Amino acid sequence: MIILKKVIATAFTALLVITLSGCGDKEESKTFTWSDGKTNVELTYYYKNDVVLRQTAKNTLHYDALGIPNKEAAMQRLGPISEQYKEIKGVDESLDYQDTYATETLTVDYTKVDRDALQKVQGTAFTGEIKEGISMKKSEELLESRGFKEVK
Repeated sequence: MIILKKVIATAFTALLVITLSGCGDKEESKTFTWSDGKTNVELTYYYKNDVVLRQTAKNTLHYDALGIPNKEAAMQRLGPISEQYKEIKGVDESLDYQDTYATETLTVDYTKVDRDALQKVQGTAFTGEIKEGISMKKSEELLESRGFKEVK
């Protein structure tokens, strides 16, 4: 369960850095990846100037790395966490269970998200206010400090 919390926390690393920023005209994107050989995380940020508008995460979670013996046990352990996302405005999440791993796809639209509801989901954390804007630059710095690599 500790590993599961660590994986979920890693997937939400970008939610930790929030600062005031201005808006621009052209939307851009940056993608970052992290892997420990059993868990793969791909985060894509969509932003204007320095303000992150939305983020997608594609996570591959191998059951053995999470201490989960099989697909059925994974559905029991991960399913309730996944269900918490279904009720949150501005969040789309899905889990695709395979025999030895699950693939999670998560999209957070920061222009619509209910921060208070999202913060209640296991593994999410915030500092500051989303309404003030999430800094792409600070998110990038944080990700790189945690071992993420930008895909160019």
